[in-house]
Amino acid sequence: MAPEDTAVNVAMVARMCAPRHVLGPRLWNAYTTGRTLWWFAVDRRRIAESSGERVTFHALRDRGFLERFRGGRILEIGPKHGRDSRLLASLDPRELVLLDLPEKDELVHAWLSELERDVSFPVRYESANLLYLERERLDGLGAFDLVWCLGILYHNVEQLRLLRRLFNLTSPQGALVLETATTRDRLLASRNVVEIHWPGKYRGQRTITHLPSRRAVKSWLEMVGFADVSIESVYSRAIGRQRAVLTARRPEEPHPYLSYVEPGAPEWVAGEAS
Repeated sequence: MAPEDTAVNVAMVARMCAPRHVLGPRLWNAYTTGRTLWWFAVDRRRIAESSGERVTFHALRDRGFLERFRGGRILEIGPKHGRDSRLLASLDPRELVLLDLPEKDELVHAWLSELERDVSFPVRYESANLLYLERERLDGLGAFDLVWCLGILYHNVEQLRLLRRLFNLTSPQGALVLETATTRDRLLASRNVVEIHWPGKYRGQRTITHLPSRRAVKSWLEMVGFADVSIESVYSRAIGRQRAVLTARRPEEPHPYLSYVEPGAPEWVAGEAS
């Protein structure tokens, strides 16, 4: 790339990344331009994050990870604003199933009908809490070639149980893409640990009772039966210190963690307790 092309690209990205400012226009423009030049030099992923790009989808697509699920059944947990839903729709799934909490119904319905008009395959929305879904409705979901779950795990107190439920919704040889916040404590980040915040509130969030390290999430995924669990390099260094993206495969013959295994005893699988 020619130097003049680089300069033009950096200037365009700077304007794209600039949020609503509180400083004077010239001072703010100088600040955002300088910030973007710095990111461009040391960590270009930060530019995409600041522009609002759905970096998880684009990173995995560019690596060829998602193409294998083209034409399959896809489940997205927590679609919220629908931006990932539209990206997943570009894989032309056989069916796209979306599941979110009842309190998100208004947000989802604001864009759902437009998505349904734009695609030729079935799109189904389930309004429910996945962990408390009635058995009949849960069985009715079936199994999926790709389960997409971003920004959900850390808002659940029963994280192992949620991961086991995601495992059960994944077809054999299907895959899970999981994104979650992780501990921000630098002393804990590289260890296989879980940080407990209850009974206090983490950053004022009542739903965040504990934050795992990325290694802990990987261990949990393996405990519930997933294989080939990978911590993906998706985020910039700044965001990667507090969030993680993992991919995992459901094998044909899974080997989840079994509790209290004795000869002749029933198999009590981690995460299956009712």
